[in-house]
Amino acid sequence: MEHGKPLKTPIDLRELLNGGVGFSLDADFKSEHVGNEFFHEDDFGSGDEDEDSHKQMLSPWTQSFDELRQQMEPVSEHIFKRITKRGVGEPIQGNVRITLDYNAFFEKEPTTFDSTTLRNAPYSFTVGQDSILEGLEKAVLTMCVSEEAQFVIGYQLLFGEVGCMPRIPPKADALFVVRVHKCVDVGDASALETLDENERRTYALVKKRVVEIRAYAKNCFQRNMLQNAIHKYLEAVDTLQLCDLKDAAEMNEQQETLISLYTSLAVCYNRKDQPKDACRMINELRRLCDINRYAKILYQEGKALHRLGEFGRARQALVRAQQLEPRDETIQRELKAVLESAEKYTTEERKIYRRAFGMKDTQKKMVTAEQQAFAEMVKESMKQFLEDDQSTTLPLPDGLTDAEVSVLREVADEMKVKLSVQVEANKKHYKFQK
Repeated sequence: MEHGKPLKTPIDLRELLNGGVGFSLDADFKSEHVGNEFFHEDDFGSGDEDEDSHKQMLSPWTQSFDELRQQMEPVSEHIFKRITKRGVGEPIQGNVRITLDYNAFFEKEPTTFDSTTLRNAPYSFTVGQDSILEGLEKAVLTMCVSEEAQFVIGYQLLFGEVGCMPRIPPKADALFVVRVHKCVDVGDASALETLDENERRTYALVKKRVVEIRAYAKNCFQRNMLQNAIHKYLEAVDTLQLCDLKDAAEMNEQQETLISLYTSLAVCYNRKDQPKDACRMINELRRLCDINRYAKILYQEGKALHRLGEFGRARQALVRAQQLEPRDETIQRELKAVLESAEKYTTEERKIYRRAFGMKDTQKKMVTAEQQAFAEMVKESMKQFLEDDQSTTLPLPDGLTDAEVSVLREVADEMKVKLSVQVEANKKHYKFQK
């Protein structure tokens, strides 16, 4: 494509250096690349993004707040609101945890005095726990998820008459520019405590309260308050087990809920590094269901057994989990870690025996012994695979060494199965096929 030239005639540099030169501009010159010649996003990132972040930290209103209030809707005596972007759903209500971004400005001050943008971290708070300024909480409770709005909030609901000098002046009203990212139900920690003895035996009433308790426990887990989460999950389990069930439908629903609760407890105990308690929860699950149908339960069992040094059983649980979820990278990583731990343990055990009996060995024999131990573990997993009529493929962990792949080929030939490999994004995925 032809583009116009900014100069009708080129400048002669020698004339420019020796006293000056005359020139004329082409008024019709247009270019679709003006301003882009010296900026390449691949090298420097987006200038627009930096500009947007800078703008967010500048006040959108530099005149008096009284003038701004006239362009806003009153929420209450001390809060005025203007929506700049509509959100989705209904206004926030209930016992919820809200995640938002905000920038706060004092009257006629161009820069922010408090900003999540500046900290590069959204702020989360739970409604009713006094963890945020009263005026800001009341303002946010008028919003919907994904909404963006501006609020002028009176000092009465912020820092009071005195303020906090030198940063917060006395009687300081403030402009808050807010965006709500998400809102999740955190439930009611005391939901089950409000039931009397008769109500605790009625499943229809209890199940509604258990929903609240589970939401509260999940919120505790996400905030790493693991002991609180465990306490509430156990409370829900105990209450559910005391219920009188009137029909098969309630029995099935109760069982599915208990499965979810015990699984959550196993996750919590593993996170707290209490593998014995995690295994205790999984044993409870065995009474309720066939855990071989649940990849998440099998993964938690494998993780707990790994920490207890039960490498064979851990591998067995994780292999079955991988059969159910062959592309789950979390399961693959844990399975590979178990194999490495088992190999390391076998090597250390041999060293102890050699020292005890004064035995000598070469490095070559050591490597062969380690490969033999790996082959035996693979054969055990292969036997389970061959006995399972419902499985036709057995995915193997990623990141295998050349020596381990060589062992897999030998085992495949011996057991009369096919070892195939698939390459995705320069990564090899091995699997056995019947």
